[in-house]
Amino acid sequence: MKKRNILKLTSEKEMAILKKILTNLLVIAVFFAYQHQAAASEPLPFAEETKPLMQQKGFLPPIQTDESQLSAVEKIYVRHFKLEGNTVFSDAELFPILEPYQNRKITPEELQEAKNKLTRYYYDNGYVNSGAVLPDQKVENGIIVLRIIEGKLTRTEVVGEPRLKKRYVSSRLELATSGDKPLNVNFLQDQLKILKQDPRIENVNASLGPGFGLGEAVLKVGIDEARPYHLSLKFNNYNSPSIGPYRGEVEFSHLNLTGWGDALTAQYALTEGLDEYKLNYSIPLTRRDTTLSFSAERSEALVVAEPFYSADMDIRSEITTYSASLRHPFYKTLAAEFAAGLKFQKRHSETRLKDEPFPFPFSGADENGETDFNVFRFSQEWVNRSLTSVLAAYSNFSLGNVDGGEFDGSFFLWLGQFQWINRIDFLNSQAIFAVNLQLSGDTLVSLQLSGDTLVSAEKFSIGGSSTVRGYRENQITADNGINASLEWRIPVIQLKIPYLSKEPGDGMLHLCPFFDFGKGWNTDLEDPEDDTIYSAGVGARWSVGKNLNAEIYWGKALKTVEDPGEYDIQDDGIHFQISAELF
Repeated sequence: MKKRNILKLTSEKEMAILKKILTNLLVIAVFFAYQHQAAASEPLPFAEETKPLMQQKGFLPPIQTDESQLSAVEKIYVRHFKLEGNTVFSDAELFPILEPYQNRKITPEELQEAKNKLTRYYYDNGYVNSGAVLPDQKVENGIIVLRIIEGKLTRTEVVGEPRLKKRYVSSRLELATSGDKPLNVNFLQDQLKILKQDPRIENVNASLGPGFGLGEAVLKVGIDEARPYHLSLKFNNYNSPSIGPYRGEVEFSHLNLTGWGDALTAQYALTEGLDEYKLNYSIPLTRRDTTLSFSAERSEALVVAEPFYSADMDIRSEITTYSASLRHPFYKTLAAEFAAGLKFQKRHSETRLKDEPFPFPFSGADENGETDFNVFRFSQEWVNRSLTSVLAAYSNFSLGNVDGGEFDGSFFLWLGQFQWINRIDFLNSQAIFAVNLQLSGDTLVSLQLSGDTLVSAEKFSIGGSSTVRGYRENQITADNGINASLEWRIPVIQLKIPYLSKEPGDGMLHLCPFFDFGKGWNTDLEDPEDDTIYSAGVGARWSVGKNLNAEIYWGKALKTVEDPGEYDIQDDGIHFQISAELF
């Protein structure tokens, strides 16, 4: 009985749980049925089932295919190419490259080939970051547009910390692309070589790399600086015997005082009767080497030649000169240069006899033995170099004014010089070639013309080491003059000195036969008694090393002149010089 009661109780509980489950299921079913009806009558806002997925908000539109676009065709008829952006080369220069691809159907590969040939043409001509691009385009009437990108040098970086200002270096290299010109590596290499010719620079290392944008390039430059200071010594007999022929000279120069390439040169020279001082300062003002210079010179001379050198004579002179000049190279390449310059010069001189002012005849001095004059000079210089020769010409117009004295008033003169140096190589024509003979001809012509009588400082001097060898220095002085020299330098033997001859070409001894000619004449005064002289002779030049050179010339005077009095080795036609650069 008890067991039946337990089973009955259990059944009642199960029935209650079952009812509860069924009730919950009914509620859920009613809820979902309501939601389905609501969804059918009012769709959700993001379920735009009527539009393709790629056209729904937030997606990119589909790519439209246009059969007229270059990217959509396999072959296309090209009637004509149109170029855009080319400034270096004209259409007439570039169209011959494209002509084989015109007036026919071409493939995309051929189109790329035409574009690449244009790029190659730029590259072969030095425009390494320039070229052609083929933009996707709609082709109309068979015309294809090719766009030319002409690359630029956008930045020049000087690496390291040289004493020479970085802007000094970079500004000169930027001349290769000045005026917003496209970058040409040939022009850039020339500019690098010109920079290397600067005496302040020993070597230049450069690398060209891409910039940030299309057609942009960056140049990185490193320089090895040369020693900026130099001390040199010279000893020669290049002065007139009247003030002592043997001249000692010391010169100190610094080529980069402040880092901007400004140079200071100080020089002192001494003979038996002469003390001479010179000081010069120059600074480049522009990247094209427009240079401003200032100089001061002073000389104190005593006549030491007999019969004038005595207590009764005591002839002395003092000359002080100040000048300022401006020089500008209008054209400069590796092979040629043309420059012009303006110079203002102020000079004061005094002459004394036994410590009293004395105006020597024909010197132009006033009654106090003084001469003051100012001169404006306009010079032009041109040089052209090749592998075998150098041509150089120099012209100088001078307009001056003498304040008082014998030649009071203005004067005008022109000085011209021409020089030709040529290397002659007898390959198979002479046996001299068998001994490795190198020959060079050196021709120098100087001409001075004046329509006025000149003060002594402006007269043309003939005779001596630099004009007509075999005669004394300044054998002839006149208002006008001409002299010419022809010299042949022949290497004969190499004599090296240990520790001094370091380079392969050091120690070479040259034999130098020559012929000199000179003639002078005055404008108003009587011409010199010996107005024409000429000579022939031979010299020896020995290049011991980079810093040590020696030369000696002997000239035979071919015209006899008046006996000068006291003997000097210049009367035997001997002229010599030893020069050494200590550092």
